[in-house]
Amino acid sequence: MRGLMRRLMEGRRGRAWVAVVAGVGLCGVPASAGAAGTGASDAYVFAEGAQNVRGTQSSTGAPRLTTGETYRSSLGAEATAHYRVNLDGAANAYVSVVAVPPLGSGVKAASSDGVTVTLQDSGGNECDSQRATFRSGAYPRPVAAVVERLVKTGGLRCQAAETYDIAVERVAEADSTGGTWGLELKVATEPGLVTSASTEGPRSWSSASVQPPSGTGTQRSGGTGFNDARALSGGVWKDRVGSGQSHFFRVPVDWGQQLYVDAELGASTDRSAHGGTVTDAFDVQLYNPARAPVTAKDTLYAGEPASVSLDPLPPVAYENRQLSRDEQAAMRFAGWYYLKVTVNPAVAEKLGDKSSLVTLRVTVDGNAVRPPDYVRDAGDFQVTEADLKAAENGAGGAVWKGLEVARGGAAGGSADEGRGSGDSAGSGSGADAGSGPSAGAGSSSAASSSTSPGSAAMTVIGVAGIGTGTALLLWLGVWRFVAVRRVGVRN
Repeated sequence: MRGLMRRLMEGRRGRAWVAVVAGVGLCGVPASAGAAGTGASDAYVFAEGAQNVRGTQSSTGAPRLTTGETYRSSLGAEATAHYRVNLDGAANAYVSVVAVPPLGSGVKAASSDGVTVTLQDSGGNECDSQRATFRSGAYPRPVAAVVERLVKTGGLRCQAAETYDIAVERVAEADSTGGTWGLELKVATEPGLVTSASTEGPRSWSSASVQPPSGTGTQRSGGTGFNDARALSGGVWKDRVGSGQSHFFRVPVDWGQQLYVDAELGASTDRSAHGGTVTDAFDVQLYNPARAPVTAKDTLYAGEPASVSLDPLPPVAYENRQLSRDEQAAMRFAGWYYLKVTVNPAVAEKLGDKSSLVTLRVTVDGNAVRPPDYVRDAGDFQVTEADLKAAENGAGGAVWKGLEVARGGAAGGSADEGRGSGDSAGSGSGADAGSGPSAGAGSSSAASSSTSPGSAAMTVIGVAGIGTGTALLLWLGVWRFVAVRRVGVRN
């Protein structure tokens, strides 16, 4: 350090070193800010530790995925990417693909844009196929599709233990914005049963709506995707969702329990904007623990409060998979059920709102019953004590700024989030300081913290840079004062 200071005192060369080193120190400011925020095209936080893979144009030489692991890839416009996975002949398998398009007002999209995912066996037989699109509203946001391989007694195809092909195809209208979409892939397996289950679905169940919990609610900011989705228990929860944003939440629902969700979009703060109607303005979508779409609702918005209620769903039961309606069959296992809440960008364009107050009224009805007699641990498809604690504490979440995500915030939410009044029994636990990701055994879908090791390291570097730059600037001031004083003395 003394040698450095000596060089700083040596004329022009010293002044040059001051400029360079001080500049490096000051660079700590934007470096730290850059580490804390991401661009609009990277608003989805991928799973921590996700492996990067590159899909191939055909099944030949496609990268191999391992069950239980999460992978990150990408997909170009008008492209198809192939991947492979080895499946045994005993467990049901669910391949989820989350497609993450670029966001922002400059991205043009159609409601039919999305991805098609297909699963095939080694003989080219199609096991399953699903298409995920923006569905309502011509604007981009993350979408998820899931294909399944179910092992059935007397099944004729896709039953063998072998290598299966996963094909992900981009689907878009001719005038939609091109570019590359991010992909997140995960293969989850559901173990078989000790004894065979019923081949018939439940004959009856309560389809009546329940009275939503009352109260003003507790603040809990949603996450960017499945991996940092904010954990919720039954109660009333509020968040501010910017136009064009999708906030994710997750609720643990055990065997025998029913989930009810009512969502509200608050009134516009700009009274002069009332009267202009935005269709498909507020969209709420539910996904099951395999990330498969369950049901969705949307509504129009004209500046006055608007609300949606998801249709009543059957209690979680293994036999639901025998039901004919997709949204009922999707309630087939216990675990984290995910909510995606999206506000149409046109809400800002037509009504002038920068962010909208969203209130979620969540009810988990009924007591948990005995789980199916699986041959091994159920993995993602169960609710653990740690999951319940995570829901009570509000683990996960992100700190939002426009379409950007500040990842430097705690997993439990931003420091400026209020705890809300929580003035009723139905307003939740009132706990807002999240405890970070759930450590539930066998619940690998617990959200990861929005603060990655890389961002933490950049924060340390940024802070160190700020400190060093400040110290050097102070030294430069002292050096200049001394030099000027010496000149004055000589004169």
